[in-house]
Amino acid sequence: MAVADEAKSAELIARLEQLPFSRWHRSFFILAFLGIMFDAADFALFGAALPPIAREFGLGPAQSGLLATVGLVGAFLGALFWGTVSDYIGRRTSFQATVGIFALFTGLVAASWNVASLATFRFLSNFGLGGEVPVTSTLASEFSPGRIRGSMTGNIMAAFPVGLIVAAVLSLLIIPTLGWRALFVVGVVPAVLLFFVRRYMPESVRYLLSKGRVAEAERTVVQIEQRAIGRSLTAEEIRAAPRVKPELAVPTGVTVFELFAPGRARTTVLVWIVSFGFLWASNGILFMLPTILTQRGIPLTDAIAFQLVQAIGGFFGYSSCSFLIDRYGRRPVLFLYFFVGAFFHLAFAMSTGFATYVTAFLVGWVNPGVYGATSVYVGELHPTHLRATAVGWFFGIGRIGSFLVPSVVGFMLAYGLGGWTLYTFALAYLIASIALIAVGVETKGRVLEEITQAKPV
Repeated sequence: MAVADEAKSAELIARLEQLPFSRWHRSFFILAFLGIMFDAADFALFGAALPPIAREFGLGPAQSGLLATVGLVGAFLGALFWGTVSDYIGRRTSFQATVGIFALFTGLVAASWNVASLATFRFLSNFGLGGEVPVTSTLASEFSPGRIRGSMTGNIMAAFPVGLIVAAVLSLLIIPTLGWRALFVVGVVPAVLLFFVRRYMPESVRYLLSKGRVAEAERTVVQIEQRAIGRSLTAEEIRAAPRVKPELAVPTGVTVFELFAPGRARTTVLVWIVSFGFLWASNGILFMLPTILTQRGIPLTDAIAFQLVQAIGGFFGYSSCSFLIDRYGRRPVLFLYFFVGAFFHLAFAMSTGFATYVTAFLVGWVNPGVYGATSVYVGELHPTHLRATAVGWFFGIGRIGSFLVPSVVGFMLAYGLGGWTLYTFALAYLIASIALIAVGVETKGRVLEEITQAKPV
């Protein structure tokens, strides 16, 4: 990078960091929030629809688990593909593509005529969905000033429990009257987001700088300043903004093998363990809870109500965890949530009656909280040219846990071992807490370039 370009890049990053939280940040927040909300709603809708789908197509517990697994394989491949591709073609383009694919094929799920068509559409919709989360998380991290990055990015992920609440309400209202197919008609709604994305969501400035596109990055910063504060920063304000050394431009992209470069391999393995454990437990609860509870004799409406209670807890979990990681740091707060979450899962497995609602709320509290905060943390640990790849593979490896758990739970249910599945979720959280604390890097309040250039992590 030329000296002039390096100085200009440092200035542009400083200008982004200098901006107050503004109407532009709110607009970006709303667009990203809605994208994640629709994703979460789709996840929960399929879990609630799985029992009536099984009845219509004559599926047993093991076959139902395999059907759920097909969608999770799509999400797994989507996270790997779109996370990596986003480091080549940009965050904005990738976001548009993932939303469009998800909307189209989720709507087509409603028109499925047999198990094969349903599985195909589900796979393709989740291929888009799997990419949307890492791309959104990366965008949010790169646009957020360091002082509020944890709370802004984490609160975008608070859309997840909102989506679960929407899905639970829709399931309770629609399945008994209109059937499961009507649920997936809402899948076309996210397509409306594409218009607003094209108009209001610019390309990541940090991504443009990582590709050496300094002039384009400067135009984007000027546009953001105009929308945020109604003017460009003055020369005095720009000079007063603290500088950090910018990252070197890497215009040719990266490969996933860079995640295992010297100094990065240990962190990569540890965060993958965290991701696998978390998504094993959280998606096991999300996808299979209605099936597990109905097999235990609990009516489907009550099983969906448990999911609604968990979703309400999740909203508070996101908000509290996002606030706490900016106040007390990523590592201590995430370790506490994972460690305590293991015991909440145990309590949920052993509870009966009203206590089941209380423990469902507590499980819902910790699950989404760590989801949002951990995605922030992983993005912070990697340089811009590798960030989306790292976040995509973080979620992708976790998806292995996601698509294994429905099949494993399905077979356990088939052999009368459904109660034990909840204990595996607790164990997964305990292992994740140990891996998380072993990462050993604190990122609270620091500019992204400062974190990634301190040393390879």
